[in-house]
Amino acid sequence: MRKVILAAALMVLGGTAVASAQDTPATPPKADSAAKWSHDSAMKQGAMKSDTAMKQAGQVASVNLNTATQAQLEAIPALKPYADKIIKGRPYKSVDQLADKNIVPKDVLGSTKSQLTVSNY
Repeated sequence: MRKVILAAALMVLGGTAVASAQDTPATPPKADSAAKWSHDSAMKQGAMKSDTAMKQAGQVASVNLNTATQAQLEAIPALKPYADKIIKGRPYKSVDQLADKNIVPKDVLGSTKSQLTVSNY
């Protein structure tokens, strides 16, 4: 009985038909809301991680060298000793300029390059 009431409530509130009362994934809505459904579905499945989840897992989202705060740069452990020099050396046209300007050693840059971006130059 509870499943019938739940299905009826979902039909009234959501305007979509419920295929069954089992715990199966819903079919994506039509047209314009399909992108939102895809994003929400991926988040629920753990395919996409939030910044907080990434930090807890020891990962860091891409950091823009031209706009990052000192704390954001220091969140990448290998860059922590160089954060102040990175900020003082702005602006950058490319990530490689960190090594070209002798701000970050090439081996350190190589291990962190995938976490860095440059824009707004």
